[in-house]
Amino acid sequence: MSPAEITPTVDADDTVLIFADLQPELVAKSRTRSADGISAAAAALARAAGLFGLPMLFTVVGVDGKAPSHLPAIAEHAGAANSFTRRHARPFADEDFTAALAATGRRTLVVAGYSAEAVIQYLALDGIANGYRVAVALEGVGARSARAEAAALRRIERAGAIVTSVADILQSAEGALTGVRGKACFAIVHEFMGADG
Repeated sequence: MSPAEITPTVDADDTVLIFADLQPELVAKSRTRSADGISAAAAALARAAGLFGLPMLFTVVGVDGKAPSHLPAIAEHAGAANSFTRRHARPFADEDFTAALAATGRRTLVVAGYSAEAVIQYLALDGIANGYRVAVALEGVGARSARAEAAALRRIERAGAIVTSVADILQSAEGALTGVRGKACFAIVHEFMGADG
């Protein structure tokens, strides 16, 4: 096994959670994962971010000339200071987003969003190119095509990112499931896995 395969997926003290284009009108187009499933995964990640004190960043695009909105499950966590509207597919081309990311001082990105073949792929590849460690929260990702999603995820993994489950991400952030925080983390995982079906 390689070191990447046995190293915990995330370190809560070094992780930033990034939600990319998790917008109702976009997520509704997913053919690989239901909008409800993506929303449930995003909600679990956001709850865990609150538990662990992880910074959350939101990168969004306008749709049909309208201002971007967020999935209701995560909207309460998005505000002017951590939401960035871009006009291109690559979040790392947005100077405000990259400055906010750098300001966190953290080097591990957990990403969820729509769609795998566009913003998630570019976020992962550009993150790696900029020296970040990247973990893709698989249940929090959707795409219009299973073939396109599979190709994007293969490319992301070949570049060195980790594609894994929400449960793995959360449980690796809190190794012990016995203390107060550990029990709270396990409750989030248990609730998500029960709702995820």
